Amino acid sequence: MWQYQSHSCGVSALAKQISVIVITYNRPENLERVLVSIAKQEGVDGKFELIVSDDGSTDHTPSVVEEFGKSVDFPVRFVTHPDRGFELSRTRNDGVRASEGDFILLIDGDCAVPPDHVATHFNERCKGVVRGLETPVWLTEEQSSRIDLENIEDGTFLKEITWRQRYELRKRAFRSSFYSLIRHPRKPRLLGGNMGLFREDYERVNGCDERFVGWGHEDDDLNARMRSVGMRLKSIIGKTYTCHLWHPVAPSRPDDPARGENVSYLYRPVRLSKCMEGLNKRSWGDVTMSLSGAVEEGWMSNAVSGMPFKTVRTNGEVDVICVDDQSAFGLRAFNDAANCKVLICKDVEELHHQLVCEADVLITQSQGLSVKGDPHTYMDQVGDWDRITAWMSGNQLKRPADRAA
Repeated sequence: MWQYQSHSCGVSALAKQISVIVITYNRPENLERVLVSIAKQEGVDGKFELIVSDDGSTDHTPSVVEEFGKSVDFPVRFVTHPDRGFELSRTRNDGVRASEGDFILLIDGDCAVPPDHVATHFNERCKGVVRGLETPVWLTEEQSSRIDLENIEDGTFLKEITWRQRYELRKRAFRSSFYSLIRHPRKPRLLGGNMGLFREDYERVNGCDERFVGWGHEDDDLNARMRSVGMRLKSIIGKTYTCHLWHPVAPSRPDDPARGENVSYLYRPVRLSKCMEGLNKRSWGDVTMSLSGAVEEGWMSNAVSGMPFKTVRTNGEVDVICVDDQSAFGLRAFNDAANCKVLICKDVEELHHQLVCEADVLITQSQGLSVKGDPHTYMDQVGDWDRITAWMSGNQLKRPADRAA
């Protein structure tokens, strides 16, 4: 990974408070305007560093950042990697890895920001709370063409926003406040192109999932994983916003995003809150598992001993319950916070029992393995955990006969 850092890097410990991370790819003209809007930030002098994280640009983007770094008095870093296609999640994580601030503000490289943008995010910061926008102000090609570096420097670019666009912002701010009031389980839907949160909260979910390669849905996944660990997602649209500078539609964007290549992975059967391929690369041995119930000698103990997870006493990512007798069903309950619930029992006489209905994975002595959504999937042998972890990763399971064919 190639890196550049300005002469001012490391000059002030205060700059470790905020890390502004700008994501870019092959749009140097837009990036230059965005960088100037960041240079004009008010109320955060000496408190922030800037990291420009690049998805493998093949144009003069590096020189734009280098020249910008020479003209400002705050630390500027540039990180990039070889162009291997659309890797937004990896690019965001690269920026976070290169940063040092306790508070992270992610911004897209085609979104200019008002002069109080960084200060507003920083002043609204709260541990366990993520603040961002559901949408930027989408400037038209004509509006964007009238915005030059001089307009950015003196702040007059904000006058390009029409009354209708400001009205839409107010409507969204009202809706977002309502979603927060009622604790809506999926809204507001925040975009990673304008998101502020503490570093420790980003690390709680292991950052963005780098298995999202190609256009779309990494933000939906990040939202879901953050909510699953109890973080609050709140819109900041009533206090600040970003102005999206027009550019042609990216060729990587599918005609129908709902049918994009990442959709199947987004709706994988098990979503671990702490993704496997994020800021840190995890193995299945890093995934925690809590085990309760009586483990019977023989087939049940063999199934348990083959588990690749790390055993913890409570609050495991995988919650495993072993039941050796039907009468013991009513004595056990899954941890609601677990990402994957596994039930191991001799047999199931009552298929509508609560434990059975809640289990993502059901292993019985007589019927082998069944998983939620496909009750006819079987193991070659009891304790075939390679197949279970493959299923948890979003890979489609094949039955033994299918694989033999």
